[in-house]
Formats: sequence, C-alpha cells, structure tokens
Amino acid sequence: MSETATPNAGPPPQVSDDTGRLDGASKGKIFGILAIIVLFSEVVPLQYAMISAAVPKIAPSFPDQGENISWMIVILGLTGGAVSPLIGKLSDLYGKKRMLLACSVAFLAGTLLCATTDNWTLFLAGRALQAVAFGMTAIVYGLIRDLMPRKFIPVAIGVSATGLGLSAALAPVLGGVLTDHYSWRSLFWFLAIFMLVAIPLLVIFVPETKLRVHQKLDWFGAIVLGLGLAMILLYISQGENWGWSEPTAWGYAVGGLIVIGLWVVWEKRQDQPLIDMKLLTAPKVAAVIAIAFVANMIIGMQNYLTSYMAQTPEADELKGQITAGTLAQTEAGARAAGTPDGMIAGLLDNMRQGISFNDDLNYALGFSMLAMALHLAIWQSIGSMISGPVAGAWGQRRGLRQPMIAGMSLLSAGMLMYVFLHNNWQVMLICGVVYGLGFGMYYSAAPNLMIEAVPQEQQGIASSMLVVAQSFGASVGVALLSPIFTRNAFEVSVPNPATGQITTNEIPQVYTTDGYVQGFWLALVAGLIGLAIAIVMKHGRNKATGGLGHDGAVPDGDSGAAAKEPANA
Repeated sequence: MSETATPNAGPPPQVSDDTGRLDGASKGKIFGILAIIVLFSEVVPLQYAMISAAVPKIAPSFPDQGENISWMIVILGLTGGAVSPLIGKLSDLYGKKRMLLACSVAFLAGTLLCATTDNWTLFLAGRALQAVAFGMTAIVYGLIRDLMPRKFIPVAIGVSATGLGLSAALAPVLGGVLTDHYSWRSLFWFLAIFMLVAIPLLVIFVPETKLRVHQKLDWFGAIVLGLGLAMILLYISQGENWGWSEPTAWGYAVGGLIVIGLWVVWEKRQDQPLIDMKLLTAPKVAAVIAIAFVANMIIGMQNYLTSYMAQTPEADELKGQITAGTLAQTEAGARAAGTPDGMIAGLLDNMRQGISFNDDLNYALGFSMLAMALHLAIWQSIGSMISGPVAGAWGQRRGLRQPMIAGMSLLSAGMLMYVFLHNNWQVMLICGVVYGLGFGMYYSAAPNLMIEAVPQEQQGIASSMLVVAQSFGASVGVALLSPIFTRNAFEVSVPNPATGQITTNEIPQVYTTDGYVQGFWLALVAGLIGLAIAIVMKHGRNKATGGLGHDGAVPDGDSGAAAKEPANA
C-alpha cells in the first residue's frame, strides 16, 4: 500500500490493509447497508430543506431577537465548518461507524433541545449540536470507501451525494405540510424521529471499518484550524449586518486568516499532522476543493434566490396591499386632524393615482412552502437523484473529469436560463431541472475525485476539508447577494397632496427583478470559473477505481491505468 509522508520526513502513520470490505457479500446485503449509510448523508440537506426555509415561522417564537434570528442559520455553518476537520480526523483514528454514531447522538440531542425549549440560548446550543451533521457527511464518504466492493464505490458515492429521495422529494413537501398545518416544532420532531429510526439500523446492520490510523491526534492543530475557519465564516455570515468595512467586522476575517497561516506553519512542523499539507496542496486535491467552493457558491445563491422569488407575493396582490395600507394610514391621519369626509375622499383618490412602484415584479409567484415544493423543488431534486448515480457510473467508464465538466456546464446553463426565464413557474421548473441535473453530477463527481486523490488513511480528514470548502462557498455566495439586493430594493413612491413632495420607501424583503437577474449573472460567473478548472485539471482523466491507486490493491481488468495516475496530476 502506498504511504504519504509529511514534508518534514516524520514516519507515516501505520495502517492496516484490511478495511472490512464487503467483498463476497450478497447484493442485497450490500445495497441494504448502503441504504442505511446514505440515510446519514440525508441529514444536512434535510435540515436545509426543512429548517432553513421555516425561519419566518420560527421567528415569532423568539420576538426579542429581531434580526438576530438569522443566528439560527449562521451558527449551523459556523460550528459545522469549525468541527468538521476534527470529526473527519477522529473517524480516521477511531473508526468511522463509531464517530458516525457519536455524531448522530449529538445531533439527536440538539434536535430534541430545539424542539422543546423556549429559551433562545438553549435553542442556539441545540442548533450548534445539530451542526455535527456536516462532519457526518465526510464520514459517510469514508465509510463507503472502506466497506463497499470497489466496483460499487463510484455509484455508491453518487447515491450518497444525492440521497434516496428523503431530502430531495419528501423534505420539501413534508416541510410545507408541517409548517402550513402544525407548529414549526414539528420539523424538529420529525428530524428526531428520523434519527431514532436511523441510529438502531446503524448499530445493528452496518459493520465498523477495520481501518485505523495509529497516530497521535494533533489536538492543538485541530483547535487552531477550527478557530480560524470559524472567524472567517463569522465575517462572511455577518458582514452585511455589521458593515463589511467596519474594523470590528473585518477584524474577524483578518484574524481568521492569520490563525490559518499559523496553523499551516504548525502543521508543517509536525511529524504526524492533522492533514498532510503536501497532500492538501497537491494539484489534484486543490482543484477539487476549488471547484467545490465555486460550485457551492452557485448552490447557495440558487437556493436563496429561487426561494425568495417563489415566496414573494404576486405583484398585483402585493401592490394592492401596499396601496391599501398607505391609503388607510393617510385616512387615519386626516381624520385625526379633523379633515372633512369630502376632502378625505378627494385626497385619497389623488394619492391613489400618484402611488407608483419601481418594478413590476414579474418573477413573483406567491407560493406557500408547500406550493413551492410541489411546483419547483421536487422536480429539481428528482433531476439530481437521477444524475448522481449516473455520474458515478460514467466516472467508472470514462473518468470522473467528464461528469464534473458536465455538472459544471449544467449548473452554468441553469444560471443562464434563470437570467432570461423567470416570468412563471413553468419556465422556472425547466431551469430548476437543468440545475438539478448539474447539482447531482457535481455532488457525485467531487467526493469520488477526492477518493481517487487521497490515500485511505487520509479519507476522513480530506473529505472534511471538501465539506469545509462547500460550506465556505455557499456562505460566500449568499453574502455576495446582500449588496446586490441592497442596491435593488423594491420601492413605493407616495405623493403628498398638500406639498406635492414624493416620499419613497423600501419594502422589506422584496427586491426588484434586476436584483435577481444580477444574482444569477454572478452565479453564472462562478459556474464558468468552476467549469474552466474542471476542463484544465489533469485529475480524473482515467477510470474511477474507488481509490485503488492509493490503497495498494491490484486493479481489476483494464482499470489499472487509474491506479497509475501520478500523485501530482
């Protein structure tokens, strides 16, 4: 088996070649175990599909928090990004099933806390515990690599990346039904029940990988890395609220970069570092991480943009509500001032004629969460469910670079379509299906490419760095939309009949068509960057083997070329 030494020539960690792979097991047993493992990869998208979309429903339960309600989302990415590398490394050292179980119990505890508490601090603590789900995703990739027969790994990764349909098809519909008919707490109770079902299945049916890396955990390196990542994510997430240029805001970004720099220096001095820096910066690994960053910029922006577009009230309804509210306020003020009824009628009629808006809102669909799921989200998700396994099989036959190129091309094409096709739900459905196909191909190709790029003893920590890149990308994408929306607020202009002056007011959480179009153009630019990287990268040009090139096994058939791919490709 090949070994990857650290740059300062310390002895490489000792590992066993026997990972407990299910070679010789029946297909029924293999697919059953895979289905159970994939349940745990569904947890993060379940949270985003159900909880993130329900923030407006949750906010009234914590009325004192105001804009701070966004922390229920911020803390998820913040904590998840910070702890994922540690979770990934622990899975390499102590067993992936064991760490998956530990994370599942922590997630369950956090979910129950969120479902039952009325205290904002405890609610945030529960959300922080739920953030371990990000690390669970990395563990799933490693567990599949260790347990699945080689010929199943690329497709199995594709299935795990796009799910069994729970997060793709069920979550949007179920989330809409629960929030429309029950308390938001029912969402957390559903997640708790989900884990109470999944945990016993994991304990009883999924074997533990025999792979162990016998080295001392670099606790200091893990803490420093987590601190640096958390500081940068905090700036990205809160920069708009704090002011991007304020020293109290960008100080977190600068401090985080300094801490990351110190971490790099520390890691290079360790005989057994948290992750081999030479491996992390190798072109084949760096290219995948770079694509992951820009791909998830698209994913974060698309989810944010389409959710707002779908749930913004239809133009006639919204403008009617604003006009009625403005007139009612004016009438109340006139009556309080003792204005005669006859004059009030004329005053209101003149105002009605003069009220104007700065956009026609031709994108607004006025959907509830359930309607959005049935009209848009479910079809987009079905596309990703189909393309994920297809991309894995494609990678086995022709190499993973091709499905990655196809995935980034489809993501980019979807963004370009959104720029011009957004006037009704039917054309947005078509855009969403194209995007969903690209989503599935990307999410299948990226972890498979990482498996081909790193040795098995580094799988947990390497996958966690991929998860961190994805989390950063999504956060940066959403953050970049904030100034676009600030410049493109939806406004109502109201004339003052007495003075002739016009007062212009912004309507909160409603934005002009130009704002969304600019957002999709930005996402397109990110997609083209990712596509360019995928086209020029040398990694993934040979057939996917499930990590044969690093794990020391003899390739079957003509897949040997993949095992010989140079380490710095």
